[in-house]
Amino acid sequence: MAKTLSAIRGIVRQFLRDEYTGNTYEFADDELDLHISEALEDISKRRPYGVKEIVYASNKSGTATATTANHLIDTVNAQFVAGDVGKTVYNSTDKTTAKVTEYNSESDLTLDTDIMASGESYTLYCYGGTNGRDLNISSITGLIGEKVEKAEYPTRQWPRDKKDVEVFGDIVTLKVDSEPADGDEVFLYCHKVHQLTESASTLTADLEKVLVDGAVALTARSWLNNMRDQIVPNTVNWYHKWANEHYTIYQKGLDSITPAKAWKF
Repeated sequence: MAKTLSAIRGIVRQFLRDEYTGNTYEFADDELDLHISEALEDISKRRPYGVKEIVYASNKSGTATATTANHLIDTVNAQFVAGDVGKTVYNSTDKTTAKVTEYNSESDLTLDTDIMASGESYTLYCYGGTNGRDLNISSITGLIGEKVEKAEYPTRQWPRDKKDVEVFGDIVTLKVDSEPADGDEVFLYCHKVHQLTESASTLTADLEKVLVDGAVALTARSWLNNMRDQIVPNTVNWYHKWANEHYTIYQKGLDSITPAKAWKF
C-alpha cells in the first residue's frame, strides 16, 4: 500500500533523528514538505507519472454571413458553442487572427480584434493553434519533461493507433496526414509529476525509498548551510560527511530508477 505524505514525513524524521521535544520538532512540516516536493520532482524527471489525457480537436470552418465589429457571425452553419471561448479564429481571406472572448449564440461569437466581414472565410482552431492538427494542453496540469510522449488517434481501436507528436509550449501537433474533424477525440500519453498527498500517492515502493533518501539528504544539506556558524567546530565535518553520504545514496537511487535508453543507429 502506498504511503501518504504524513507517513513519508514521519520516516524522514526518523532518519534525521528529529524527535518531538518541547511540543515541537526541529523541522517544521512545511520545511520537510519543501524538500519532499523537490525530491518528488527529481524522481518525476527520471521516471515520470504516465497519464492518458483526453482532448478534442478544434477545426470548425465556414463563412461570415454578416459584418458586425468584433464579432464572427455565421447563421448558415450555426455551429458555435460556449466551449469555443478562448479559441483562435483565423480569417483565411485576410490572413488575420483573433481570440474568441465571448459566446453569444450558436451563430455569434465576440472577438478581441475586429477581423471578420461578411463573405470572408474563417477557421476556428484551438488557442495558439494554426491548423486542425494542433491541440492546446494549457489546461493539463503537472506536465514535466517532454510533456507528451505519444497521441492515440483515431481512438478506441485495437491495436492502438499511436502517433508521434511535436510539442512547443502549450501546443501539441499531431503528426498525421489529414487534419482531424472538429470535436474528434484524441488521447495524449502525458508525463506528469508524481502526486503525494494525505489521501493518495502515485509512487511505487522503489520510488518511495528514493523519495525518502532525497528528502533526508536535501533537508540535511539545507540545515547544515543554515546552522554552520552555530555548530561546534569539531562536529561540522561530521555533519557535512553525513549529509554528503546521504546525498550520494540519493543520486544512486535516482540513477537506479532511470529507464535505460535504447540507442538507434
